[in-house]
Amino acid sequence: MVLTKYILALLMLPIAASANNVSISNLQLPDNQTIQFDIAWDNAWDWDSVAEPFNHDAVWVFVKVHYPANTWTHGDVSTTANDHTIGSPLSIETVTDGKGVFIRRNDGLADNVANTSVTLKLQNPLPNDVYAIKIFGVEMVYVPEGPYYLGDSTSFDALGRGNDKGPLLINSESAITLGNSATQLSNSNDEPPVGDIPAAFPKGYGGFYSMKYEISQEQYKDFLNCLNLAQQTSRTATAPTGNVGLLALSSFATNRNGIRIGTSSTGSPPAVYVCDDNITDAPNSNNDGQNRACNFLSWNDVAAWLDWAALRPMTELEFEKINRGNTYPVNGEFAWGTPLVVDANTLAHDGLPNETITDAVPAGYGLGSHGYLGPQGGLRCGFGGSDSSNRLTIGAGYYGATEMSGNLWELVITTTTTQGLAYNGTTGDGNLDTNGNANTTTWPSTNAQGAGHRGGAWNSGILPDYRDLAISDRFYIGLVPTNRRNTGGGRGCR
Repeated sequence: MVLTKYILALLMLPIAASANNVSISNLQLPDNQTIQFDIAWDNAWDWDSVAEPFNHDAVWVFVKVHYPANTWTHGDVSTTANDHTIGSPLSIETVTDGKGVFIRRNDGLADNVANTSVTLKLQNPLPNDVYAIKIFGVEMVYVPEGPYYLGDSTSFDALGRGNDKGPLLINSESAITLGNSATQLSNSNDEPPVGDIPAAFPKGYGGFYSMKYEISQEQYKDFLNCLNLAQQTSRTATAPTGNVGLLALSSFATNRNGIRIGTSSTGSPPAVYVCDDNITDAPNSNNDGQNRACNFLSWNDVAAWLDWAALRPMTELEFEKINRGNTYPVNGEFAWGTPLVVDANTLAHDGLPNETITDAVPAGYGLGSHGYLGPQGGLRCGFGGSDSSNRLTIGAGYYGATEMSGNLWELVITTTTTQGLAYNGTTGDGNLDTNGNANTTTWPSTNAQGAGHRGGAWNSGILPDYRDLAISDRFYIGLVPTNRRNTGGGRGCR
């Protein structure tokens, strides 16, 4: 078993000097049940007991194992914390299904994390026919358990309390009934909930992790390269049998998405995908837009990626908690807590790991990619980040998730259909069905009924009657994301 010769460590999040610069390196296999590697990232924090917002960030780490016939499967890890080791100042949080671990700071500080050794124990020894392993890391923010307010009284079709449609206090994960009282949810909107919100439907009161950024183009490319040909066919717009250099997710325009066919295939092994936005040099070069948010994603694409990564979709209630935190709503507010926005129009370092925006952000304004004048597609995940960033200048929600107002639409589970209300927060199992679709039966199916849009995108307007970027605005909650759109992206929770 010549594992070390073929072992790969692939990064799942943006490598960007002004974002958080996650690095997974030095992958080794001391024995056939132990994986060892180094992890580092910038601007990690542990504010759980220090200061608002009393949370921490983390990296969700999971393993993929390559078997013969080009089959990648999920590598479950031990659920016993003492089976794993990690150096200071980090700690490991295990999960009950063993689909991965959370790695986080645990020292009450905020600073860069230098390369730190990690050892993970797999649940089962690797058989002799395994010849490659990949380790992926997804940056997350923790959303602590606690009450919050739903709705802001003024946004289009905002959720709110039954007596006056004002902000509704969510103070448990118990069922929420529809009705006309101050403790019930209004059912008189244009897109009202179709029934009482069940206790099992994730409401945002309970603690959970959210992805810090939207799915990036490198993340989606790496995902495609772990699928077989039939699955790749479902998860792309251009068949993997197509010519080298063809765009993978759109046949008519790039809109700043550079995922292309690097090696076509008609069988086994499957196609190989690359990031190649700048076609004048080699694919996967430093300037190929790997770190941009991935657009042209339908519900089925996002659901499949989340299932494969052992994450889950967020609900539209969780969307508001992630952004608003425990503060009382401001009418028309965006993710950064004010109703004022600067459009991200002036691009610098286009396509590079430090792609950013140079527009000035006045006091009280937040930075968001929207409108019609800026770059016509997704910007780098965390594009507003720098050593001097604050919540407004990076355009972040209360707990540190970025680009939840603008850049790309977030695909969420809605309350407007029975399929949406049947969602119970089940986490993906790390594997897909034979057609490349999510196989988690409690999620909205391939017809996308129960999924909708929140948060706006790079071409969303700000008008008096509707403000797509506002975190309580639901103008497009009923738009079913069955098709790949140049503004459609996504992120998940756990």
